[in-house]
Amino acid sequence: MSERKTPLGIYWLQIASISTMWVFVLGISYWIVHLLLLSQRLNDVPGASVAISIVAIPVFLTGAGVLTYVFFGLRRWAPPAAGEGGEGGERISGRTGARISIVALGLLLAASASAGDLAVPDNPLRGRQLFESKGCHQCHGLAGGGPGIGPDLGAGHYGGSFLDLGAALWNHVPGMSASFEQTETGWPELSEQEATDLLAFLYFIDYLGRPGVARAGKRLFLERRCSECHVVGEVGRGELGPDLSKLEQFASPLFIAQAIWNHGPSMFQTMREARMSPPNFQSGDLADLSAFIRQQSRVGAVQRVLVAPGNPNRGRELFAAKGCAICHGALARGGDGGPDLESSDVLRSAESIAASMWNHASAMDAKRKQLGLSWPSLTTEELADLVAFLYFLPFNDATGDHRRGAAVFKARSCHECHGAASGSAPELADLLTTAETQSAAAFVAAMWSHAPVMRETILAEGRAWPELSGQELRDLLAFLESEAAAEATER
Repeated sequence: MSERKTPLGIYWLQIASISTMWVFVLGISYWIVHLLLLSQRLNDVPGASVAISIVAIPVFLTGAGVLTYVFFGLRRWAPPAAGEGGEGGERISGRTGARISIVALGLLLAASASAGDLAVPDNPLRGRQLFESKGCHQCHGLAGGGPGIGPDLGAGHYGGSFLDLGAALWNHVPGMSASFEQTETGWPELSEQEATDLLAFLYFIDYLGRPGVARAGKRLFLERRCSECHVVGEVGRGELGPDLSKLEQFASPLFIAQAIWNHGPSMFQTMREARMSPPNFQSGDLADLSAFIRQQSRVGAVQRVLVAPGNPNRGRELFAAKGCAICHGALARGGDGGPDLESSDVLRSAESIAASMWNHASAMDAKRKQLGLSWPSLTTEELADLVAFLYFLPFNDATGDHRRGAAVFKARSCHECHGAASGSAPELADLLTTAETQSAAAFVAAMWSHAPVMRETILAEGRAWPELSGQELRDLLAFLESEAAAEATER
């Protein structure tokens, strides 16, 4: 029997799959070893973490070796001729080989992605366009000047996670529906991406914080003893540190934060020699100092230099690249050397987060000297990205409890409309499809877009609108993604 070679396209697909697999396996193995070495230098490696890492690397390598052996085995294929059996019948066809290659490549790409995380937009201000195009501005203002029909969304701080904000939207559906009816405006539907962008924008409103007060900034400049080393206009001695008047053109407090951060090691050394303690900053302090510097430095018009909003996704990469993950963990959820930044009180304005970083800088300086590590300098853009990443940490939702979700599903009478045996309209039953519960954003978008139908059905029956908390939405989503949901909807 003649031997037939693998078609060229399938052959290169196999090679691409093998190469991608080995790049992934070797890369993650190197990353594990690198983190272990750095963590050992910090003396903060739990024994369980070491054991898991040591076991993981050979498992990855073994799996890659087995798959490579299988792939090369697929290079030869030949279906048995009529009447023939034996070895040819055990070979795998080129079509089957292609399918296996595609599946393997897809699994590798999926494994390298961050599963379960909310896809926060690179530009959190992108949702501002949706805020206007969906008609939100017709009722709501942003930090004053709104029509006054609905609450001013810039007047208060909107904390919590994505689903906490989603729950707030859901709970206001009856009131918003009435406003839409009065203005004869159509209900604005949302796609999954639009729900993400709009809620990220609402969450981002407080990013800049309050404006600084120059008078308070001058008091800080004197009380924190900044004036003993620096001068601003005619205030301060300026004998040991540079004149801060050059910062007058920078409107954002992040420029001041970036300047003092990069000079941290030299400032700490100077303060030790002068027997001074590094100043700590509270929320709003950097904004006040920035306002003082802009007011005091020079009389006359100055062209202001602004900093663009940070990119939280670039900030995630910087968090690892600058060594922050060594103490705070790869996902900022804490390690032996640093606290969990996701659950801590980190949801504040950008300048407050930068102030917290500075307050931690002295301890970092001592630790990096002990380990022989370099100081992580930051450009203003990098600081903005890193701060945006930290700002959005609490925006991601934790996984809910499907058992509690089942109880909510029943208590809120969801099963009466969304169960397969309920005889409900198709547009209601569709809410239980996989596509609409595969992510928190898809879940919120589906609930919002179908809200008018649900409102009409619920109110027609004389029932109260079923308000939900963010935790209940998390639990509901976990329940709908579980096998228990399928069983419940069939009953």
